[in-house]
Amino acid sequence: MVKSHLPLEGVKCVCLIMFQQVPVAFSMMADFGAEVIKIEPPGTGERGRGMQMYPGFKVNPYFETNNRGFKCLTLDIKKKKGTEILYKLVKDADIFAQNFRPGVAERHHFAYEDLQKINPKIIYLDSSAYGPDGPNARLPGTDLVGQAVSGLASLFGEKDSHMMTGQHAVADEASAMVNFAGLLVALYNKKMNGEGTKIETSLLGSMIRLMG
Repeated sequence: MVKSHLPLEGVKCVCLIMFQQVPVAFSMMADFGAEVIKIEPPGTGERGRGMQMYPGFKVNPYFETNNRGFKCLTLDIKKKKGTEILYKLVKDADIFAQNFRPGVAERHHFAYEDLQKINPKIIYLDSSAYGPDGPNARLPGTDLVGQAVSGLASLFGEKDSHMMTGQHAVADEASAMVNFAGLLVALYNKKMNGEGTKIETSLLGSMIRLMG
């Protein structure tokens, strides 16, 4: 019997990610065989664990769907010991990802410049609401905000009605597809040229592409 081989077997990903925009991309990475280690805060875990819970149903469909195939561990990255453990995980990783607001990674010492010193060939995904530059760069954002700011929400609803958004996570899912594609291109570049890289994506940018 021939053992099946998944194309991303051997790829190690270390992630400080939450909700849907980035986790969905890494759930697809895991589907293709990548090892995805997701770091969550102690005590509560990622906030997405508490979203869309149903009475009497112990499993959270939202979290389980978006984080399938992950190895999850808790780590306090605000403490020196937590940072040291994070660096050990990153040392032999292929990919690191985070989707905090710009400035958070720098403040807690897991920005691209910090991790590149530990692993020069690291692929670093930085996925935010509005991108790294501009007047809104440091503002938080959600799927609904991405739909509204990009103009997509103007396509929903009826004439003279209140503005509506899509009933599904259009911005999060579009951004996840962009993230997945960017990660695959970066992995190919690393294989061919031995180079790491920094990938910057955003909800807004992904939505503008979707409306192309």
